[in-house]
Amino acid sequence: MKTSQRLTIRSSEIRSKLNELAGVESLSDEQRSELDALSKEFQDVERQLRAATLAEGDEERRALEREPDAEMRERIELRSKASLTNYLIAAAQGRMVDGAELELRQAAGVNQIPLELFDVPQRETRADTATPAPAAGTGVNLSPIFPSIFARAVLPRLGVAMPRTPSGTYATGTVTTDLTAAAVAKGTAQESTAAAITTKTTTPHRVSARLSIRLEDVATIGIGNFEAILRQNLSLALSNRLDHLGLTGDGQNANPQGLLSQLADPTDPTAIVKFDGFVKLVADGIDGGPWAETMQAVWLLVNAETMRKAETTFQSANNYKGELSAAAYLRQHAGGFFSSSRMPATASHIAQCLRYRAGTMGLDGVNAMQTATCPVWNELGIDDIYSDAASGTRHFTLHTLIGDVLIIQSDAYERVDLKVSS
Repeated sequence: MKTSQRLTIRSSEIRSKLNELAGVESLSDEQRSELDALSKEFQDVERQLRAATLAEGDEERRALEREPDAEMRERIELRSKASLTNYLIAAAQGRMVDGAELELRQAAGVNQIPLELFDVPQRETRADTATPAPAAGTGVNLSPIFPSIFARAVLPRLGVAMPRTPSGTYATGTVTTDLTAAAVAKGTAQESTAAAITTKTTTPHRVSARLSIRLEDVATIGIGNFEAILRQNLSLALSNRLDHLGLTGDGQNANPQGLLSQLADPTDPTAIVKFDGFVKLVADGIDGGPWAETMQAVWLLVNAETMRKAETTFQSANNYKGELSAAAYLRQHAGGFFSSSRMPATASHIAQCLRYRAGTMGLDGVNAMQTATCPVWNELGIDDIYSDAASGTRHFTLHTLIGDVLIIQSDAYERVDLKVSS
């Protein structure tokens, strides 16, 4: 039995016992002690369950990567044979691709260039005895080109789902006015009250990235992963921009509306944040339920300068005796405390922070409830394949259509500001 399965069973047992104790009209001392112990254990089990679910999912993914099945091995082989150049040439000539390119497209179930073509294969290296080179006319041995590195994605860690959606406007509906319940006298009818459902809609916004390759460069570079590394960089650059817009997009012109820009701007603090201020920043996110019963259900996203400030802020700055920094304390006691280069830079000594309450589980009792969504229409196209044909230049453009970030549960998110310098 997996750890997550064992914890799920234990969580169900605790809930059942808590429900039983909740129905007792007058609790004994023993029952009160049991209720307190079970409540604490339930919080620990839920936290362990979330961690186990994430860890096991990652382990299964790695196992699949280590030992792919027959179908995956065939896809990997097709991917190694297919070439972006062949797709571009076929498009330029107005014909269908064939061979490995056609098989990979059919296996991926797409009508354009499969996204998995952007995975960069690992090159096999061998140690052979080298023949001495002549004194003149030698070439340059270029090592495999190394990729550029982008920051980790932020939106998935903030409960923002990115579902694939068909053509058309995307909409969500959320119950924003609850029905009511009340104790009534014998024979008295309970009248119904009106619930309210609020809908939000979004239309597509196009985010594009373009790659241009000249025939002379491909022939001159002299390294096999030149085209593959550029394809990978194009895909990563697009993903990086999508995550950036999903977090901080201002909704102006062609930009989608991001998560942070929809939250109310709080009053700027006047004092530079200290240790207690960092702790209070998370503790203020506790609402007693449904979103955050403890600090362990509160996450905090900050920019790099704020993280540096937290890492060097101690309770006793003048006589440091080995206590934890504010950052170390929050990593131990909060649900999450992390920084991202995609957060807005500090302006006029004020840093924006995003507080996320993640303490409510979904209907499955395992995964956190979806609190926001950013639909993806997932279009991929090739543009401008003729204009520079005479100069031996090929252009490849990736298009992704995404919507605004629609906040489904507004109580889960809050913007908070800190003064980090003077």
